Amino acid sequence: MCKVTSLFLALLLLFTLENTGLSQCAMCRTALENSAEGKAVADGFRYGILFLLAAPYAVLGGISFGIVKAYRKRSKTIGRASE
Repeated sequence: MCKVTSLFLALLLLFTLENTGLSQCAMCRTALENSAEGKAVADGFRYGILFLLAAPYAVLGGISFGIVKAYRKRSKTIGRASE
């Protein structure tokens, strides 16, 4: 019963705070685009967001590449040993 209550409260909190987070993003964008020097800063924010979006995929891709490379190397070693 306690787990269900905790899950319900966590979801309630998540849905309550969701609108606040989305409105902050729109307010920052509007404030930056309305000022003269803010337009250049807004472009920097866009590139920053793309960088932050791509970084986790690059890390996971590197880790996945390492795992696949190690697996293939191990498969070749096992294949040679059985011959």
